[in-house]
Amino acid sequence: MATIGASVGEGGTNSEADVRAVQQLLSAAGFDTKGIDGDYGTNTRNAIIAFQKTFLSNPDGRIDPGGQSIRRLEETSAKPGARPAAAPAPAAGGAGRVTDSSGDSSQWTQEKKLASLEPSFRPKIERVIAKLKADGFQPKIVFGWRSVKVQAKLKAEGKTKVSFSFHNAQLRDGTPNAWAVDIVDSRWAWNEPDCHTFFRALGAAGKAEGLVWGGDWVSFRDWAHLQGRQNSELGQVKRDSGLA
Repeated sequence: MATIGASVGEGGTNSEADVRAVQQLLSAAGFDTKGIDGDYGTNTRNAIIAFQKTFLSNPDGRIDPGGQSIRRLEETSAKPGARPAAAPAPAAGGAGRVTDSSGDSSQWTQEKKLASLEPSFRPKIERVIAKLKADGFQPKIVFGWRSVKVQAKLKAEGKTKVSFSFHNAQLRDGTPNAWAVDIVDSRWAWNEPDCHTFFRALGAAGKAEGLVWGGDWVSFRDWAHLQGRQNSELGQVKRDSGLA
C-alpha cells in the first residue's frame, strides 16, 4: 500500500513526494489528475474532491495520513479492474539518479535537482522543503548538483571561495552525487525583505536534520546553502569523486 507522510490537499503540507503518491493512487482509481508530477494544483484538488464524493456527503478536498480518505483510496486503487497507476518518469534516464548531466543545472526541474543529490542526503532535503512549505514559505532549489566548470565561474564572480564544493560531488563515472543544495523562497530569491526570516527558517529546518547551514559561517554567509558533510570532509569527497 502506498503511504503518505503528511497531508495532501486543501490546507495540507503538500510535499512533492506525498502529492505524487496521491496522484498515482487517484489515477489508478480512475480519477484523472492531468499528470503525476508531485505538484498540487487545481486538477489534483478536483480529482480528490471527485473521489471523496463517492463516499462523503461533504468532501473537504484533503487526504490525511491514516485517515478515511487515504484508506479508501488505497482500497479503491487496488481493486481488480482499476487502472494501473502511471509510474513517475525518472528524473533523467535512471531510477532516482541523474544520468544526463548536460545543460544548465540551475534550469533543471525541481525533481531533477533533487535526483542529483546523494541518496541519503536527498530525503533530508525533502523533509526540509516540506517543513518550509508547511510554515507558509515557497522554497525553491536553485542548485543541487553543478559542474566544476560552473563552480569555477561562480568563484570568478566572487559568489563562492572554493574551486570544488559539495555541490560538485559525483560518482566516479560522472553521475551527479551532490552533498549540497541552495534553496531560496521563490518570491524573493536572495533579496528577502524581512531580515532573513526565510533563511533562518531554512537553517533551523536543516540543522534539525543534522545538516550544515551556510548562514552560520562567519567569514562567508551563504544563507541559502545546506550541506550534508562537514567542511573538513571536502577533500575526501573530492577524492571519492575522482576529481582530486
